[in-house]
Amino acid sequence: MSRISLNWIHKIAKGRGEWLTLLFSLLLALFIWTVHNLSLKYTTYLQYNLRITTNIEGRVMETLAEDAVMMRVRASGYSLISHRSDDEIDLTLDPKFLHQLAPESDTFMVYISEVKGEIEKFLLEDISTIENFTTEIVRVILPKIDTKKVPVVAQSQVDFSPQYMAISRMSLNPDSILIYGEEDVVENIDAVYTRIISKKKVNKRFQGVVNILPIKGVTISQSQVYYTQEVGRYIEQSIELPLNVINVPLDRDLLPLSTSVTVIYRQLLSSHKALYPADFTCVIDYNEAVSSINSQVVPYLQKAPEGIYSVTFDPPYIDCIILDK
Repeated sequence: MSRISLNWIHKIAKGRGEWLTLLFSLLLALFIWTVHNLSLKYTTYLQYNLRITTNIEGRVMETLAEDAVMMRVRASGYSLISHRSDDEIDLTLDPKFLHQLAPESDTFMVYISEVKGEIEKFLLEDISTIENFTTEIVRVILPKIDTKKVPVVAQSQVDFSPQYMAISRMSLNPDSILIYGEEDVVENIDAVYTRIISKKKVNKRFQGVVNILPIKGVTISQSQVYYTQEVGRYIEQSIELPLNVINVPLDRDLLPLSTSVTVIYRQLLSSHKALYPADFTCVIDYNEAVSSINSQVVPYLQKAPEGIYSVTFDPPYIDCIILDK
């Protein structure tokens, strides 16, 4: 390659490097200029929606105000650029700040002059100064609601270590709570449920706090409950018991095809003691045999000592014959 060609290649490469350096410098300057300008304070107008929580007896506890709040603020460019038109301010207000438009009306008025301190507290981190409010009043709709006390039902998935089990129902505190909502919604709710309490390889008592599952259109008086589960170590035992027949009319006979059943039960290791057939009474019910399609009945213990758990029967069903006397 000639000397002239090499000189041209060198000049082109050098020129390209200079352009890249210039471009990088321009981008860096633009970045610094942007950061600087976003850190400056600006005065402008912003609009927020109000989500209001209150406690007026017989009415919904939370609602979105019908009117937005407009205000003149001084804030950094960062705050202004991140603001959206649907941003909300969450206010928890004493009922005294909600003025009923008319007796029996569902519309309440909130005067911004009375709650501006709460609004300023909410915006303190993002807005350095609120110069003035251009909105004076917002309307809030609080429909009448029904109130009902319902039980709390625990949902759990508990895996116990070998030879350990729950020795009582899971205890909840509180075990019932108030729900609020429109009458046609509330009347169809009979219970509220916890989120699933999941535990693995459990070998001792456990406790904790669990959230309650929300229900659409319903306000729940509290979002969490405290739970406790007693756990114990057990041994498994079995005993053969005679079958007794109950509720047989005078003109009928019920003949079970098995005269005895094996009962398999668990006993806490800490309170284990010997048990005998006389400690139990195992029965089958004539009324159940009559209502059964195939004359099969499920045995159950009419009498059993304290401290036995997880009772099962072998066989689980007893075939019977119903006879006239």
